[in-house]
Amino acid sequence: MSVLWFPHRQSHGTRLVLPLLLVWAWTVALYAQQLGTAIVFYAQPPVSEDMWPSLFQIVRADLASGAGDLSNGVALDRAPILVPGSDDLRGITFSHIISVKLLGRCDVLPQTNRPELAGPLGWVLLVSGKIQPYVSIDCTRIAQVLRPAVAGLSKEDRRYAMMQAIAHVLIHEWIHIATQSDAHGGRGVMQAYLSANQLIAGPKNGDLQMAKR
Repeated sequence: MSVLWFPHRQSHGTRLVLPLLLVWAWTVALYAQQLGTAIVFYAQPPVSEDMWPSLFQIVRADLASGAGDLSNGVALDRAPILVPGSDDLRGITFSHIISVKLLGRCDVLPQTNRPELAGPLGWVLLVSGKIQPYVSIDCTRIAQVLRPAVAGLSKEDRRYAMMQAIAHVLIHEWIHIATQSDAHGGRGVMQAYLSANQLIAGPKNGDLQMAKR
């Protein structure tokens, strides 16, 4: 953060104005600076605005439960700033920013059968040997994986299952970014493949916790 300096002049007026200017400058700087991690979400196609608070609550609950804590001492930020890309973030800075792109209908989980697609549930970008802070999550693929586990559930419960799965995929990919490694674990959220039941497991379910050993 820059420190502003003004020449000192021997006048009563300046003695009063300079402290006020310094206070104002520090206030503006502190207001504009936000420490920690910001995760900015984009959806293609757009989702209903009421999805974001529910999704963000689930992500925070998973992080608070230790889903992002690694056995080697590395831990994800347990209290990141989560915002939709439609918010105006001009003038606000963060120490780390991760961009998340949700692909497909992420605010609904249809019950109709569709042709099975192949491919990952989520992925990150590798450029010149470095994993970039960009996450893509394929909600169409997630819906296919979840379908057997959520058959017969209400629309609201299916929607909640989708958001829980999105949260797990996000944390999985975020760990790849934080560790700069493409390695997977033998259990927990960092497995290379998560079953439908593991994707929709709540924070208190041991299946979603990171392996501590």
